[in-house]
Amino acid sequence: KDLVNRVLLLNEARRIGLRVTDEEMEASIHGNPAFQKDGLFDKATYTRALQRARITAKDFEANQREGLLINKLQGLVLSSVMVSDREVLDAYRQGFEKINLDLLSLNPADFKDVSPTPEEVKEYFSKHKEEFKRPARVKVRYLSFDPKDYLKGIPVSDKEIQDYYENNKEKFGQPKRVKVRHILIKAEAQDKEGAAKARQKAEAVREEAAQGKDFAKLAKQYSEDPGTKDRGGDLGYISRGMVVPEFEQAAFSMKPGEVSNVIQTPYGFHILKVDEIQEASTQPLEKVKDQIELLLKNRQARGMAYDLADQAFAQASKDRSLEKFAAEKKLPLKETPLFSSDDKVDLDPKLKSSALTMAKGDVSPALRVGETFVVLQAVEKEEARIPELKEVEGQVTEALRKEKQKEKALARAKEILEKLKKGADFKALAGQEGLKVEETGFFPRASAPPKVSGSEELVKAVMTLSAKSPYPETPIFNDGRYLILRLKGVQEIDMAQFETQKDGFRRSLLLQKQEAVVTNWMENLLAQAKARGDYKEYQPVNEAI
Repeated sequence: KDLVNRVLLLNEARRIGLRVTDEEMEASIHGNPAFQKDGLFDKATYTRALQRARITAKDFEANQREGLLINKLQGLVLSSVMVSDREVLDAYRQGFEKINLDLLSLNPADFKDVSPTPEEVKEYFSKHKEEFKRPARVKVRYLSFDPKDYLKGIPVSDKEIQDYYENNKEKFGQPKRVKVRHILIKAEAQDKEGAAKARQKAEAVREEAAQGKDFAKLAKQYSEDPGTKDRGGDLGYISRGMVVPEFEQAAFSMKPGEVSNVIQTPYGFHILKVDEIQEASTQPLEKVKDQIELLLKNRQARGMAYDLADQAFAQASKDRSLEKFAAEKKLPLKETPLFSSDDKVDLDPKLKSSALTMAKGDVSPALRVGETFVVLQAVEKEEARIPELKEVEGQVTEALRKEKQKEKALARAKEILEKLKKGADFKALAGQEGLKVEETGFFPRASAPPKVSGSEELVKAVMTLSAKSPYPETPIFNDGRYLILRLKGVQEIDMAQFETQKDGFRRSLLLQKQEAVVTNWMENLLAQAKARGDYKEYQPVNEAI
């Protein structure tokens, strides 16, 4: 999808005549912190970064130009998106205004006078047969082959251990590692003034560290990296490839106890101190001999377990039974009861799923569960079926009774709600109906009321309530009961607090509107492409995704 969107955007930008100038391209590349040294673009740094990413300058700059073109087009679209003061206030009010509700609830189970007739039960079953369908069930016998059972007596020679070690030395090696601390002063490259101030601060902190002040204390005092600040800037051991290139280059060029110059990365400005260096090394054979021996034994045991499982499958497929193989090899043959996908059974989910696909008499090939191999045989099978009414009459009757109770509860709830809308007294009517009035207490309008389970329908209904329309359009079915709501009170928002927060709220609302505008715009671009017959151009892209 992202690739299709990219093609659509580039075509649209070119269609309306947008272009990216060479000056804009150069400014974009030169302004990237990853290509800078001491805050200025450095051609050597740029070349090394592209080499590490395995991309040519030509391809990178083509991609960069396309990205800038897309940004320019999106900027053009988003420039028209505005958020009015009224929208900000309404959105803030919905999020922070508090309301208090009165609740009446009608439980369908309280409507006892419901007795479905045999004819109704029969008719209900004819319309809902799939709901009472019996799932497929199967009974299986199975043999398990655990490699651990074959470990004893497996010989491994010193030569085998030596050969494995020589052929897999990289598995026993440790790359060069550096134990490093850092102090981070955050900065954003696009904020030139802020970045300059951050660099000045970093240089001052670096000077203190260079004069011998305790680096860990300086990190706790100045660092803006929340993950390491309280640990005195301790990052632990790092290997190559674990951190951004600029940080790595500095850390791996330093000596123990040395403090770096100020290093700039996309995160800001860093001062590093190396505590310890562990040079690359390879563990000697004597230290890993036992580990290799166990690995080779496990490998052989796994092969033996699989071979036996495969033999069991071959013989059982011929004999139509696992019993003979189990007797010959003195293996325990296990058996399950009949089970369906809904039943709990002492069988791994993967085996359970495989078993339910088998027909009676089928033998499975060796199935792997963890390190163990298992061979199944289906000895009994009941296919999924629609039962006769007499088999499930009790369940059908109960299902119909509950549906009728629900219908009665809804009808009564609607009657009560209509009376309330016409002016009936809430508490008096509740008393007449034998219903208890519950009060929620004040809560944010945009959230679910206390004392009831939240649901999208309930939250939407609450949002519509006002002094002029204190009741929802219809009763709300929630948590197994019908609710009638009444808006009892409103706590208006604190306008002084709103004034302090409205700018942030405006930005958040603007982002939401922009996202919606971009989504609709992209959908329109795709629809127009289809209408013009251009969509065929995107089919290869779709196939590649």
